[in-house]
Amino acid sequence: MGFNSRLLATVAVILLAISAACSDDDTVMGPKDLSGQYRGTAAGGEHNESASFDLMVAAATTGTVTLVGGEPIAVAGSYTAATRIVTVSGGGFTLMGTIDDTGKLLGTYTHSSNTGYVTGFRHTAADPVTVFCGTYAGDAEGIWNLVLRGASVSGAYVARDGSDGYLSGSISGNNITITDIQDTPDGSAEGTLSGTSMSGTWSAGGYGGTWSANTSC
Repeated sequence: MGFNSRLLATVAVILLAISAACSDDDTVMGPKDLSGQYRGTAAGGEHNESASFDLMVAAATTGTVTLVGGEPIAVAGSYTAATRIVTVSGGGFTLMGTIDDTGKLLGTYTHSSNTGYVTGFRHTAADPVTVFCGTYAGDAEGIWNLVLRGASVSGAYVARDGSDGYLSGSISGNNITITDIQDTPDGSAEGTLSGTSMSGTWSAGGYGGTWSANTSC
């Protein structure tokens, strides 16, 4: 291959690389824009709290946290794009979480002497988020909250004894599968979505029971 041919081939490769980069949002120069509206849930602590949150994540973040059965509590704080960390506080609540590439938020909260976990997703008209708050019962009992977006399921739970953690799984059609219950290596659950409510069964270490949740939170 002559010099001119090699030069043309090199230029073609560079142009293809530039074209690919420009067509992929993840490779545009600068950090991925993860700001926007986030909806999710919180559960935790010795008081077995259950709540939902709705945040407008930006450099100056604002929103609300609503305890089940209570009125919305205004919170405000900040979001740092470089670290993807959002922190808000208000009305005795402090919520801090980290956002991943998919627009999923995981974190923790404190409320007075109570602590727990929060999880949510970025909400858009094209990819909406639905929050479900509920309970579980059987060989153990407590709060069982889930958040749905597309095929993804995330959640938070707290047992009556105060142990708490995250839930993670997926939904296909109306069938829900929870494959990861934090701090319960062999824990799993399944259920069915029906309109604004869902219900199913859970199992862990030879124990089990039922769970249910709805969008009234």
